[in-house]
Amino acid sequence: MLFSYNWIKEYIDTKLSAQEVAERLTSAGIEVDGVSSDGPDIKGVVVAEITAKGGHPNADRLSLCEVATPDKTYSIVCGATNMKVGDKVALAPVGAVLPGGHKLKRSKIRGVVSEGMMCSEVELGLAEESGGIMILPDGSEAGQDLVTVLDGADSMLDADILPNRPDCISIRGLAREISALTNCAFVDKVPDLKEDCPDTGDKVEVVIDSPGCKRYSARVIRGVKVGESPPALKARLEAHGMRPVNNVVDATNMILLEMGQPLHAFDYSGLSGPITVRQAREGEAVIAIDGREYKLKEDMLVIADERGPQAIAGIMGGSSSEVTGETTDIMLESAYFVPAAVRRTSRRLGLNSDSSYRFERGVDIESVTLALDRATELIMELAGGKSAGCVTDAYPVQKKQETIIFDIPRAERLLGMKFEENEVISILEGLSITVEKTSEKNILKVTPPSFRVDLNSQPDISEEIARIKGYGNIPELLPTAALAYGRRSRLSQLRRRLRALLVGEGFSEAINYSFVSPELIGLMGDDIEQCVSLVNPLSAEQSVMRRSLLPSLLENMRLNLGRSNEELRLFEVRPVYSLRGGKVEQSWRIAGLLYGNRTGKQWNRNDRWCDFFDIKGVVERIFQGVSLERAIEYAKPEEGDKFFKTAKLMHPGKVAGVFKGGRRGVHTGVLGELHPSVARGFGSRKTVCVFELELAPMEKGFQKVRAYEKLPRFPHSSRDTAFILDEAVTYSEIIRSVSKINTKVIENVEVFDVYYGGNVGQGKKSIALRIIYRSADKTLTSDEVDKIHSMVTGELVSRFGVEFRS
Repeated sequence: MLFSYNWIKEYIDTKLSAQEVAERLTSAGIEVDGVSSDGPDIKGVVVAEITAKGGHPNADRLSLCEVATPDKTYSIVCGATNMKVGDKVALAPVGAVLPGGHKLKRSKIRGVVSEGMMCSEVELGLAEESGGIMILPDGSEAGQDLVTVLDGADSMLDADILPNRPDCISIRGLAREISALTNCAFVDKVPDLKEDCPDTGDKVEVVIDSPGCKRYSARVIRGVKVGESPPALKARLEAHGMRPVNNVVDATNMILLEMGQPLHAFDYSGLSGPITVRQAREGEAVIAIDGREYKLKEDMLVIADERGPQAIAGIMGGSSSEVTGETTDIMLESAYFVPAAVRRTSRRLGLNSDSSYRFERGVDIESVTLALDRATELIMELAGGKSAGCVTDAYPVQKKQETIIFDIPRAERLLGMKFEENEVISILEGLSITVEKTSEKNILKVTPPSFRVDLNSQPDISEEIARIKGYGNIPELLPTAALAYGRRSRLSQLRRRLRALLVGEGFSEAINYSFVSPELIGLMGDDIEQCVSLVNPLSAEQSVMRRSLLPSLLENMRLNLGRSNEELRLFEVRPVYSLRGGKVEQSWRIAGLLYGNRTGKQWNRNDRWCDFFDIKGVVERIFQGVSLERAIEYAKPEEGDKFFKTAKLMHPGKVAGVFKGGRRGVHTGVLGELHPSVARGFGSRKTVCVFELELAPMEKGFQKVRAYEKLPRFPHSSRDTAFILDEAVTYSEIIRSVSKINTKVIENVEVFDVYYGGNVGQGKKSIALRIIYRSADKTLTSDEVDKIHSMVTGELVSRFGVEFRS
């Protein structure tokens, strides 16, 4: 889970670096996986004001703007239309650096010099899409560095919060923990919300009719103006993995991140009558804001009005009362739902959300109204409006915090270290635990705060003292090891990326033992002498370390077919082992298996069994996902290639080797249809498609951030040509030959028809190519295209002896 260090420092006054804080947290039991820099990867981009806007003299769709900073006025050519004179924009002058290391140069656009660029959120790396250039708030100061305006450079802590510490699943909670660990002051944010509770009739009537809800608070805000949130707020949400929606929803998500308390905003015009928190009734359903309809059961908790369910409590709101651009009045909800009730509903519906994640672990019941007030204040700041009445707070049974008798000598025996009574009191009060001395020496009455749901006994309190005092201060009776955290290696990042890609393609990950049977090795045609044998195996069926992932996946297929499951998309990412020169070598691989209909069984589509091209498409998607598609070539495996033995298990006409850097490059893997005789050995009489790839060649070249090219400015011309040639000539040979003729003009070559038989002749085939020609500098004339195309046809004749068809 990600936490902004700048945001944390709004609660605490500390001069410690993010790295130092991460070390303190890790040593205290809150593991931080890493610290990464956040914020736009830009330099030299500043705030500027548009002082003039006019048309481009040579282009109807371009405008020419004068953009000013305190030091200079710039002439900028722009294609966007969403700006006006007086707007504050993000200006990248000549010399500024945009994401990806792109340095702005002085350029001439349709005959007019442009001294920079007014940037959109996409160009700044702040969003995946935008409707034009980025318009900054009116209060932005011209000349300011944009990084400063967007909350400055930040560090993100990637922390693993255990389920028993829900109080730390928030900026406020983690800041409170850091305050206790570093002895720095914690300054809470107290809402300055002034309410005179006018008698407007807008006080929400709330009825709690289920033990699954312990507290429910609500307030009406009228006159809001729904729109976009400020860039800094959107950037903060996106840094924490949340998609900005609108200023009202974004405000509730900000409070969720800041305080760990989920909130929900209803369009008040979509509600009718009192709000009732109750169990769903048999046959009820709700269309959630994700657009899906969910059938409800009687054990599910809902928020309902007199017309029916308006939200699935603690999980997701309904679309009928969703806040939209037309909303002017909202009802804001903050509540405490019993974790077990939310968890049960979430599992039954298969529906998870950021809210359910927090409710399932337990939120602070005493902070329900505080979060509501903070959200109200923020919404009124972002969207205007006015609170239409005092908050309704339905809290039938007040939670009473249990007092624990804490015996200091017992804690000393448990931890193996000595404590002074005043030291213990200081530590506990730093953790917001109320401490009361008793008449007995070294015996205290302690009351944990409501947000510490994990403190229920003397050992729990003892552990807190050990954490704050430092586990390293416990006397060393046994050897100890320093706790450490590190950043993920490129191989680890690659594995995570590949898993995400294949899960997105509908595959399920298989996790198998690295041990297989010698019989399975033999069935796959592998050399048992090159396998690593175990000295003390679990069984004879698990006595050899596998050299390939495919045997295990085929065994998975056999198991599924035996249970009548004929729709399989499996993959595995694991190391394989082999003997080389008497030494054991380990290498990471990814393998996949495709079996069944291309689109699954569907009533409105004819069955179409998967084939070679389906599995090739999966492999192509993998290389696209790691930005290596241009480095990969497919060719027939030959004797001596790394995956040649695996390729021999494939159908000889439906197999391809995967090479990085061309046919003479690194043999990265193999794909194809399993040979029918091999497939029968695993219980299949239908086509089985598989692939296996080595990760080492991919690790060296994959890109974490995908690079994009500019859209072409000039139109293309295409030429189709059909010819007959020897059947043995491969498609890749043809493409390589054509592409080398004039790579600056030949943009793409693709096959759109292949034909055998008929009047083509024995040992021949007919291929039809479509060649796309385009220049980056101008529009090609027909004569120019014909000249280059004649070079292509000449190359085909001289290289392959083709015969053109009319």
